Amino acid sequence: MKKVKWFKAQLMSAAALIVVSCSSSEEPIPMENPQEANLVQVSIGFKGEITSITESPLSRASEAKDWYAFQVYEADERGYYKEYAYGFFDNKSDMTINLKEGYKYKFEVSMVVDGSEKVYKFCLAEAGWTGIGNSFFISSEESVRYRYEGYLYPYEQFDRPNVDRFFGITEGYVAAEGSSVSIDMKRVAFGAKFIPKGFTEGILEISVEGAPTIYLDASEGSEAQDIISFKNLLSAYEATGEYYESIPVNIVWAKPDGKRVPIASESVNFKRNKLTTVEFEVKENTTSNSFDLTSDEIMETGETVEIGGDDTPTIVDPQQ
Repeated sequence: MKKVKWFKAQLMSAAALIVVSCSSSEEPIPMENPQEANLVQVSIGFKGEITSITESPLSRASEAKDWYAFQVYEADERGYYKEYAYGFFDNKSDMTINLKEGYKYKFEVSMVVDGSEKVYKFCLAEAGWTGIGNSFFISSEESVRYRYEGYLYPYEQFDRPNVDRFFGITEGYVAAEGSSVSIDMKRVAFGAKFIPKGFTEGILEISVEGAPTIYLDASEGSEAQDIISFKNLLSAYEATGEYYESIPVNIVWAKPDGKRVPIASESVNFKRNKLTTVEFEVKENTTSNSFDLTSDEIMETGETVEIGGDDTPTIVDPQQ
């Protein structure tokens, strides 16, 4: 794949942004552990789709670390879950928590691939923005904010940030000495590839609603690809069948003479754990902007969508 020109916000400058939805705060301080029951230390592990993350068609930053956000719940005597603890991690070896022996727990975790390169901080419901602590904090008053939403900082204006993401839930775990929790993780993101035909000059502005705009310069690339988080993480995780979000895609051609030409504006069904390829003609007068779904294969090859033109869409192998 040729070089693609991207215009993305720098994480260092994002630190200076003022976000009214979540105020800044000092780092949280662990509360005293409860004394009404024997405490046992439990380690945490992962299974499911997260184990094949290295097979992603998108290259990973060599020094980047994955970031994890945990919300832990404890069941009361009636079986209702209430907040028990939270934590933000970039080191799996630190993922141990003290639980009350014999009590029942629920774990929710969201993971951002290469989070250290893409995310600035996480957000708490009461205390505000906070960074990685690599420790669980016992609290029934505090919890992770936006834990079911695509929203991430510094992508505060985007419901679908361009990050690869996994989500998992384990419910009904009974704490016991020497035991461990295994959380089944599912990818809650989709891939999008854009291949223009007849594109020889200017810049394409490709907008997937709720995600950062993709810019493709004809002098630097012939296609663009990214992976994008879903807006509703919980729905994507809980779906028993094939989950998708129908998302408007708008493509504008900025010509060298300054003229802006609308190329297409249509909704695409982007499916969980799949790469959808969008092919389109770049020309002054587009006579058709309909979408033709031609394939339904798992992840890397996904679907091909053609916008306009009479050519037959072809499946594109991202590994080539």
